[in-house]
Amino acid sequence: MRRSSFLFTIVFVSLFSSVLYLNATYNKFVYDDFNVIVENSFIREWKYFLRLFSKDYFAISGEMSYRPLVTISYFIDYAIWEMNPFGYHLTNVTLHVGNTALFYLFLHTCVRNKKICLLALLFFITHPVLLETVNAVGYREDLLAASFILVSLVYFLKSDKILEREDSQKKRLVFFYTISLVSYFCALFSKESAVIFTALLPLFVLFSDKKILPALVRRLKGIYIGYIGITLFYLIIRFVVLINPSLKAIYQPGGFWVNFFTMIKILASYIKLSFFPFRLNVDYVVPLANTPLEGSSIISILFLISVLVIFGLLCKSRHVFACWMAWFFITILPVMNIVPLANIMAERYLYLPVMGFCVAKGILIYRITDRTLSTRAMPLRRVVQLVLVIYMVGMYGVSIIRTNGDWRDEFTLWTKTASHSPKSNRAHCNLGIVYMENGFLERAQKEYQIALDINPEDAIVHRNLGSLFAKKGLEDQAFIEYGKAIQFADDDPKPHNNLGNIYFNRGQIDEAQLEYEKALKIKPDYSIAHNGLGTIYDRKGLHDKAVEEFKTALYYDDAYLPARINLGVNYAKRGLLDEAIVEFKKVVETDEKQIQGHFNLALAYEKSGKQREAVREFTLVVQLDPNNFNAHYALGTLYQKMQMIDNAIDAYQKVLMLNPRFTQGYKSLAVLYLYGKKDSEKARYYLEKLFQIDPSQSQKEEVGKIVEQLQSARN
Repeated sequence: MRRSSFLFTIVFVSLFSSVLYLNATYNKFVYDDFNVIVENSFIREWKYFLRLFSKDYFAISGEMSYRPLVTISYFIDYAIWEMNPFGYHLTNVTLHVGNTALFYLFLHTCVRNKKICLLALLFFITHPVLLETVNAVGYREDLLAASFILVSLVYFLKSDKILEREDSQKKRLVFFYTISLVSYFCALFSKESAVIFTALLPLFVLFSDKKILPALVRRLKGIYIGYIGITLFYLIIRFVVLINPSLKAIYQPGGFWVNFFTMIKILASYIKLSFFPFRLNVDYVVPLANTPLEGSSIISILFLISVLVIFGLLCKSRHVFACWMAWFFITILPVMNIVPLANIMAERYLYLPVMGFCVAKGILIYRITDRTLSTRAMPLRRVVQLVLVIYMVGMYGVSIIRTNGDWRDEFTLWTKTASHSPKSNRAHCNLGIVYMENGFLERAQKEYQIALDINPEDAIVHRNLGSLFAKKGLEDQAFIEYGKAIQFADDDPKPHNNLGNIYFNRGQIDEAQLEYEKALKIKPDYSIAHNGLGTIYDRKGLHDKAVEEFKTALYYDDAYLPARINLGVNYAKRGLLDEAIVEFKKVVETDEKQIQGHFNLALAYEKSGKQREAVREFTLVVQLDPNNFNAHYALGTLYQKMQMIDNAIDAYQKVLMLNPRFTQGYKSLAVLYLYGKKDSEKARYYLEKLFQIDPSQSQKEEVGKIVEQLQSARN
């Protein structure tokens, strides 16, 4: 009976959790998804797999920290789904559903009261603060780390029970202990904050009936030692062997005490979010606390003192409620900016801490009908308890389904964020990017200006505004914005690269080269700048150096097609047609709709004498772009060489439809009708059209021969 009840609960919670997040699978890629998935060619090629375990990882993975298991999950997703966001979101939802089942398994192992266990599980499943972690594919590390931590805890508890009973089941002990250690190892290489796991282990002694000191000493000498060893191994890998050179640990402006008092406010906000998860936000704007005497700081400090006093009193009596409060405070410690974080506050940081809160909440709700406290008014208390549970689970569940829609796409996400947090310059910046990518340049400029009004020194906004001005053709204003971007963030290679592009388009080759080199000095693995530098060398006639740069660009980003195209063009110009064909083939294999790739491949085939292959590629170009003048004309000349008269005529007529004043088209049609079709009337018609457009054509030798031939045919 107990086993069937356990299995039923597992199935129920899995289905319930799936229903809440089912509509999240229809969302597109948003936010950091672009860095780690959409713009990351690393995950598309299994040949890069071994570089997961080298210093190249940071340059090519899109991650700032060493999280190889997360990147491996993206490899697998891409192998199955390619760039279909449905599959990536499905993986996230599946991981979260798995975590709800693992959380229940963990609670079933360590919480004796099954009602509290079920209440805690329901509160976790329906807690809206989990939305960000599940909806953003780029934050999968929190899901994976939680999965491995829960597995490790379950098997730690099983191992600990065997040791406590001093059973002779050594094989089971070794098996359970090994699973726990391996899972902890995987958690660390999913997200670095999993290192806090070792601080959770003593909780199961401190809040038990055991004698604390002897029990802790015995475990420290025995079962804890494996976790400590893995932690030390990870710290060596993370901070000695594999260090991200571009990661800079910088606190918020103002120094230690400003950071300290600001984080007190944030901790109070996290507790408030755990209790009242309303008006959730992707980007929280937290004003720095320059002094503890500010109103918000005083309220936060008094609130935390109250919580800690209650916590201390409960710890003194070793109350189980204090155990789960301790879980909350311990697991939130890694994100309290002790090690500087890019975002000092985010909902995804609560994924693991909120588990402790949900158990504590379950205890409180259960105690409403606890007969050991009082037996008075029991029917009424049961009604109150039931109403609270139904209200919270139902209300929060509906909120999750509705709020999943806020992550539908970039525009929806950042519009919502800007409305919830009007002072978020990040929200306005990202909304500006959405507008700019969709061609609404004026609206984009307005959003960028709002972002700069909030933070005039935001280098990213200045850089994006520079790109906007460049799109408008306002190069002088673009120069100013790129200059400001460099002034406020001298470690950003993009504005240097963008300046290089402007100089190159202006023909100022030496200045362009200098900017590309500056970009590469900041970011040696920057494929775009390597490609830019390659074009400089090509322009200067240094073709071998150009090839080296194009190949370097492709080494860091194998799917960066501009570098591949430029490499093929370089080979073609030097007569290395076979090499050029290989590169252009790779272009169209990467992107079947890449028009320039098909066009260049056709030209290479034509120069190699492979006329049928050239025709096939030019035909693909006009299918993809029916108004491609050059492709229609190239087909006409090819068909003419191949004596395919009707095809050539058809191609030239399409050329003239696209450009009625193209004189060579009329001449070619006159020749085809005169010599190919033996139709002097049609030939004369096209000659007359030619003379109407350009009377001077009658003086040209090649046209004169056609006229003579027509006159002799008439005589």
